[in-house]
Amino acid sequence: MRKFRHARRLRGELMSEINITPFVDVLLVLLVSFLISAPLLTLALPIQLPEGNLEARLPDYGESMLAVVNKKMQIAIRDEVYSLKSLSLSLTNNSKLWEQKLPVYVQMDEQVPYGILMELMLLFKNAGFPQVGLVFKNKSQ
Repeated sequence: MRKFRHARRLRGELMSEINITPFVDVLLVLLVSFLISAPLLTLALPIQLPEGNLEARLPDYGESMLAVVNKKMQIAIRDEVYSLKSLSLSLTNNSKLWEQKLPVYVQMDEQVPYGILMELMLLFKNAGFPQVGLVFKNKSQ
């Protein structure tokens, strides 16, 4: 007949089995905390995109570089914030860090002057990026 665990414990024998329930509880708490905190770790500048209609294919943002410009003319690329001058210096001095084969998509607040857009696009084009495109919010019909 099989002896029960609590009977062995009462006699003073060592238990060789591990109680896995507290371990799973801790792992679930960590998982939930990471799921809640992960979206907060990304850098996002508050911008208001211009609207437009496009009936063509959408670009693949997975294999590209996104440059986000807010109202204060701050440029965020890959969790780094640049000014126009510091981005220009970084593109010329650290050209090995930038992947020039990737397309660049510029996402700008609609209150940013057109001249800044042109300077930024020319900056990327002159640095050797083959494609520089614009991102806009699709108008709701």
